[in-house]
Amino acid sequence: MKNIVLIGMSGVGKTSVGKYISNRLNIEFQDTDDIILKYTGETIDYIFKKYGEDYFRHLEKQAIIETSSKDGVIISTGGGAILKTRNRKVLKDNGVVFFLNADVSTLVSNILSSTSSKGHRPLLDMDNLYNSISKLYAERYELYSITADHIINVDNKSIEEIGNEIIFIFNQYIYCS
Repeated sequence: MKNIVLIGMSGVGKTSVGKYISNRLNIEFQDTDDIILKYTGETIDYIFKKYGEDYFRHLEKQAIIETSSKDGVIISTGGGAILKTRNRKVLKDNGVVFFLNADVSTLVSNILSSTSSKGHRPLLDMDNLYNSISKLYAERYELYSITADHIINVDNKSIEEIGNEIIFIFNQYIYCS
């Protein structure tokens, strides 16, 4: 069975949606940022500050390779996971990739209301969040789009609505295989 892969900008809800789908389908959930945290014992923010983005991307690549080698899991990736060609290929090879897409204003609202934002979003300037997200989003949108098998608009939808939409689409793959 293929994996369900969730990609998209920081703050779009990949982890929350992934956990919902995991509970609903009773299948394993893997978050690549959590895997890195488990391996290193250090926060994403600390890794960026101490070792730099290149080192973090190396760790991220290893986490993606590990999780993608499994069958039938839900994988939530970091917002920049799609920056590396190898990551995009590995995720697509054994997964159905869903790009969770949202307006910048939705991303800003989600990040500001999130309790887990601290130490987890080192590329975002929290003092100038709207512009920071807008810039990253513009740089990454095309990569998200070409990586995705399906684009799911999450604006004004609950976690349950998003998760159920993904489950419905994913079930088409199971029954058509």
